[in-house]
Amino acid sequence: MIRMGLVDALEEAGFRVIEAATGAAGLYALEKDEDLTALLTDIEMPGTPDGLGLAQIVHERCPEAAVIVMSGRIRPGVGMLPPNARFFDKPYLHDEVVAALQGLLEVK
Repeated sequence: MIRMGLVDALEEAGFRVIEAATGAAGLYALEKDEDLTALLTDIEMPGTPDGLGLAQIVHERCPEAAVIVMSGRIRPGVGMLPPNARFFDKPYLHDEVVAALQGLLEVK
């Protein structure tokens, strides 16, 4: 439900969204979409890699991509997020995440 609401908000803001429910599905999407400009992931994404691992892989393969990491239970420690990534505690407001993503993409 949370993901669907955020997807709707992102699409309404003009973003093309590719959903992935697991880390493996996220990697598959990354390999298929060479135009990846952003990643939004939950730290506790099921499978391997988890959300933090996926964020690091995306940063290594697409260093210009914006990265937003979210969690309702875990707060990443210093150095756990890729450079310039943003973290959001759950619950969050969809509009805040959309605005943060737009801001990260403007900086790039």
